[in-house]
Amino acid sequence: RPAMTGDHLYGRTIVVTRPECRAAELNSRLREAGAEVLAVPSIRFAKVADPGPWNEVLAGKDSFTHIIFTSAVAVDTFVELCSEAGFTAASWLGNRTTGAIGAATAASMKSAGVTPEFEGRGSSGAEFSRKLTRKEGLGAGHRILLPGSDIARGELASALADAGARVETVPIYQTIHEEAAKAEPLFEALDQGELPDAVTFASPSALEGFLRICGKRGREVLESAAVSIISLGATTSEAIERAGLAPAAQARRPGAEALIDALREALADRDG
Repeated sequence: RPAMTGDHLYGRTIVVTRPECRAAELNSRLREAGAEVLAVPSIRFAKVADPGPWNEVLAGKDSFTHIIFTSAVAVDTFVELCSEAGFTAASWLGNRTTGAIGAATAASMKSAGVTPEFEGRGSSGAEFSRKLTRKEGLGAGHRILLPGSDIARGELASALADAGARVETVPIYQTIHEEAAKAEPLFEALDQGELPDAVTFASPSALEGFLRICGKRGREVLESAAVSIISLGATTSEAIERAGLAPAAQARRPGAEALIDALREALADRDG
């Protein structure tokens, strides 16, 4: 459908697959631009079932020189776990060198009372490691904690270890596929003959979750020439391509703003 104003988002229907706890900003920005949001959260987060690794971290927490977060979910989960252990995250982080990859991650740290000394906006793990190594001169005397997802990529940990630091990657939250009922808003639209204009994915796990809860109908939507697939970053684009699908646009950096820019770009290309 053609845009009704100069903004190519106006009047469009956009499927947002982000977890409910992380979708508010994107949904709000899309609605402000005049788009209709179909919320189809395909994944959710929960603390890991096995507390053993985290308990080991707590036992030796004073030995870490650096703590680096790669997602806002990791920060929020870390804050909750520290509170459960009887102290604030800020009291621990305040005595360590801290880092954040992505603006949302840094914002979550600031909400917890800590401003990261190192912030990578759109950085890959290797790029962030190089920045940290240049400033800190990482070596065997540094012990770095990476609290994060149970399915975290190992790029950052490998790069930091290659620089000579001791690195401990500890899963503190898990990514879970949502329930099939979350696909209902999309199915209801399809039953009324309404095809969305675009579907957004912020992670490979979101794509996997979407295909699982939406099944054949979801895949048919993604295969439609009338639907633009928008990805947040190269890793997600690669996952989309491995699934035999084609991303129409890729956000150039993390965050809702960049994802919306990519949406506008893709829809503008379709409008010609």
